[in-house]
Formats: sequence, C-alpha cells, structure tokens
Amino acid sequence: MPASRDLDVPALLHGAPGFVELIGPRVVTCSREGVVLRLDAGPELHNHLGGPHAAVIFGLGETAAFGILLEVFGDVGAIPLVKGVEIFYVAVATGPLLAEATFTGDEAGTRAAYAKQGSASFPVEVVFRRENDGVQTGRATYRMALLRG
Repeated sequence: MPASRDLDVPALLHGAPGFVELIGPRVVTCSREGVVLRLDAGPELHNHLGGPHAAVIFGLGETAAFGILLEVFGDVGAIPLVKGVEIFYVAVATGPLLAEATFTGDEAGTRAAYAKQGSASFPVEVVFRRENDGVQTGRATYRMALLRG
C-alpha cells in the first residue's frame, strides 16, 4: 500500500478554510481503516429541532469522506472532489455528533482508472451517530472523485 505522501490529514482537516472551518469538525481518529470526526455544532448551525442542520451534517460527512480520500489516495496528488451522495437521516441528531467514514471501493481498480483516464471515482460509506448515546442518526454513501490537475 502506498503511503499518503506523509500527509498530516488531521492537520489538513483542522486547518481547512471555508465551510469546514465554519462547522468546526474535530478529528477523533484518522487512518486508512477509517476517519471519525466529532462535531459539536453551536446554535448558529442548528435546525428547528435544536440539532445540527441537515446541510451541516452533509458537510460533516463530506469532510470525513475527504479525510479517507487523503488517507488512501494522498500519494496520487490528484484534485479531490465529491461527485455525488445518497444520504439518509434516520433519527434526530442532537448534541455532539460523530461521523465515521470508511473506504469501501476497490483501491487497485481506482488507481488503475486514475492512471489510465486521469480520473476515477469510488464510494465512501459514512455513519452518523449521537455521541452521548451512540444512536445512529444517519448514513450516507459519498461518491468521491480523483481528477488529474
């Protein structure tokens, strides 16, 4: 397995500008096996139910999927993008929220497609849970993409 170019993925995620900085996720764990982010959204990011807005949860999951992308394919030097997502909200998210991302694609096939075509896509599964009681509040499949710069 190639190294991710010695990237400090937690530092990259913690230092990300824009929307990621706005929502403020923190890395709990980060490796090729999985990325877990924690979000303690303030009231400015809440919905009418008092928990993180669906758009914030989507962004949390996208950030976790991006972390896996960097862990697995950081050595490629590609432009990373989210290509699409299927997301399901199954319970009300309140309090601190965890997002656990797992690479579920074919690494060798993705690398081969990228080398041949200059682009490739792959799935990342994300599960959302309330931190206080472990209840699953949602799940998503993010379709991530690598593009040659």
